[in-house]
Amino acid sequence: MRTFGPRWFKTDSLIAEYSDHFGQAITRQKQSLALNAAKVEAELASKAKSEFIANMSHELRTPLNAIIGFSDMLSTLKISEPARVSQYSGYIKQAADHLLALINGILDVTKIQAGSMVIERQAIDIAPIVESCLLIIEAKAKEKDIMVASEIDVELPQLYADPLRIKQILINLLGNAVKFTPSKGRVGFLASPASEGFVSLTISDNGTGMTVGDIETAMRPFGQVDSGFNKKHEGTGLGLPISAALAKLHGGSLTLNSEKGKGTRVTVFLPVYDRNHHPENAQRRH
Repeated sequence: MRTFGPRWFKTDSLIAEYSDHFGQAITRQKQSLALNAAKVEAELASKAKSEFIANMSHELRTPLNAIIGFSDMLSTLKISEPARVSQYSGYIKQAADHLLALINGILDVTKIQAGSMVIERQAIDIAPIVESCLLIIEAKAKEKDIMVASEIDVELPQLYADPLRIKQILINLLGNAVKFTPSKGRVGFLASPASEGFVSLTISDNGTGMTVGDIETAMRPFGQVDSGFNKKHEGTGLGLPISAALAKLHGGSLTLNSEKGKGTRVTVFLPVYDRNHHPENAQRRH
């Protein structure tokens, strides 16, 4: 009479040994992939920081040189005509404002990344905020002969948001639209109801536009599509990432659609004010 037990035990042992080796190989492969991903992420972070330092050294030196130069001319009394004094004082203020904006941008990113950014929400009407933002970018738009159009839905509900931060988002996005739109171009703003409990604020332009790769770069903190010392446009690459982060802190989001040579469309979704229900408990459905 034949018995097959020992052979079966041997077969089971081989299968178990093979499974163990196979499992170990998979684990090693996963660890290798994780290490490679971490290495690539670290290299990208290092590159972004290096580009940021290079860009910031340029961005900071430009207004500082203007402040020092014009201040020196005024302090040494080389310029005494009232008109020239007023003109140079204006240049100093412009440079100082630009420098302050750069520093505030860096501080905001630092707070957001550290999770310490605080927003103070309240019921607000978007119309007066949009009007003040358009006034701020009006001079630059006129300088480039860019037409800026604004439309706000008459039935748009109040937002539940921090007015200061919403203004910051809109200035960033409208400023970018004007900056990257050529002369005689157009920039548009539209505020309208979106999905239940949300409104959409859309800024569009017919400017230079971006590729998919450019969009990924632009949405990364300190990432600049037009980077280097020979870049055509001023900026630190913080406007879009800060705007996206602020929208998220409000319980909303920011989407960016663009095509090279055909312009860009940025939409910010923000919660509406609801007297009966706290907006943070609303379900997002768009």
